[in-house]
Amino acid sequence: MRVRAVYEKGDKVRFLGHLDVGRCIRLALRRAGWPLEWTQGFSPKPKISIYAPLPVGVAGMREYFDAVLTERPDMGALARSLSRSFPEGFALHEIYPVRDDAPPFEDTIRASLYSVDMTGVEPEAVRRALEAFLEAPNVLFDVVRPDEVKTVDLKPYVLEVGEPEEIGEGRVIIQMLIAHDRGRTVRPQWVISSLERFDFKTDPREAIIDRRKIIFE
Repeated sequence: MRVRAVYEKGDKVRFLGHLDVGRCIRLALRRAGWPLEWTQGFSPKPKISIYAPLPVGVAGMREYFDAVLTERPDMGALARSLSRSFPEGFALHEIYPVRDDAPPFEDTIRASLYSVDMTGVEPEAVRRALEAFLEAPNVLFDVVRPDEVKTVDLKPYVLEVGEPEEIGEGRVIIQMLIAHDRGRTVRPQWVISSLERFDFKTDPREAIIDRRKIIFE
C-alpha cells in the first residue's frame, strides 16, 4: 500500500538540500520501523518519493512524501512512530493512504505559495519594482548551473504577487504564488534577483523565504 505524509521542514533545517532532506526522511522511517517495500537489484532502496523539492534556504510548512509499504498497518501507529523519529526541525502533520490508481502527484500541483521576508529595503521601491515586473511582457532570467546557462522566462510562472506588507522600518513581507507545470517551476530567489532590472536591488540570499503551502488542481 502507498501512504502519503504531510510534514514540515522548519526553520532549523531550512539550509538542508533536497538530498539531505531525503536522507533524514529515510533514516526517520527506518527508526520508526515502518514496513517499507524495497526495490530489487544490486542496490535496493526503500520505495519513497519526495515531491516538489525546496531550494536550499527555503522552509516548507506543508511538504509531501509517499512511502510504499509491504502491509497495511494502523495509520495512528505509523504517525506516532514517525513523529517520535523525525529529527529536530521536522514535524509530521498527517498521513493518509493513497489509491494505487491516483494520478501522479506532480501532475496535480498547480502552484506554490511563498512568503518572502526582506530587511533593509524600502516598501515603495519593492512595490514599484513588482508592478513593473507584472506589467512586463516577459522577464528573462539566466539560471547558471555548473555545466550550462539556461534562460528562463519567469513571467508565466508568477501567477500573483501580494501587496508588500511593511513590518517595522526597513522590513517587508510579500506573498508570491508561483506556478508548477508538470514538475517545472521557478524559484522565488530568481524573481527577487530579476527585480534589479526594475531599479530594485537586494541580495536574495538574505531574504527569509518559506513555502506556506502547495496548491493543487
